[in-house]
This record gives sequence, structure tokens and C-alpha cells, in this order.
Amino acid sequence: MFNYYIDLSERILAKAKLGEDTSALRKELYFTRASNLITKLNTDELKKTFWINIYDAYKLIMTAENKDAKTILKRKRIKFSHYLLSLDDIKYGILKIHKYKIGIYYVNNPFYSSFIKRLAVEKADKKLNQSLNKSLHRKESKITFEKKLSYSKFFIL
Repeated sequence: MFNYYIDLSERILAKAKLGEDTSALRKELYFTRASNLITKLNTDELKKTFWINIYDAYKLIMTAENKDAKTILKRKRIKFSHYLLSLDDIKYGILKIHKYKIGIYYVNNPFYSSFIKRLAVEKADKKLNQSLNKSLHRKESKITFEKKLSYSKFFIL
């Protein structure tokens, strides 16, 4: 089954890896309605696939723009559904269910906006941190979505 939002995130990631212009695709992402995204990404696997692709793509885009490496994760540069998100918002707010990193500990953050809380996954994945860290070091990593029968999975290649 084709999912437009998964396809959009994969196209943004593919263009970012090739170093091509992603502004048209990022504009599509900006004008995406959050309510449509929530209904189309109705499982945690779909949400993880979408947000990991977006995270990896923007990490590559922001690194290529030679921004200060220390502030890349905290800078609110991801324009999504008329909101601005940072890589930390995606990693800790959406993928890790409203966690805030203090040193080596993760604490529930009650100050995340309701917008981020609506987009967040239902259950946190313990292997997620490893896959995000691997994707930062290997440019050839890619998250793809496959539909087999009526069962969906995401694979890290």
C-alpha cells in the first residue's frame, strides 16, 4: 500500500544524500497538514519510518550548509505544518515520547507542545538511539518501508 508521507520522506532523504536541491520537497513538508499526517501514519512503524527519514535528511542538509556542529541538533530549522522543529524535537519529543536529555539521563518533559505530543509514537523503541547514531555516521544508511500482506515493518539497510 502506497503511503504518500513515507514516499515524501524517502524522496527528501534520497535528494539530501545526493546533495541535490530539496527546497521543493521541503516546501511540500511545510504545507502538510498535521491532521492528515496523523491519520495516514497511524502505526508506530509508519511514524518511526517517516520521522527517522526526516531526521536523517535534515541532519545531512544542515551539515552540508556548514552550520555550527554544536547547535545543529537544537536549531529549529525544520519547517513542518507551519511549525518549526529541531532535530532534538524529533529525536526526544516525537521518537522517544517527550524525553529530555540531562547528562546521561532521560527525563519526561512536560513542556513539549501539544503539537509534538500528537505526532509522537505510542511506545519508545530501545534500539532507536542506536539506529539514529548509526545513520549519522554512515551516509549510506536508509530507512525504507515495505508492505508485505497486511503487515508493515521498517528495515534499516
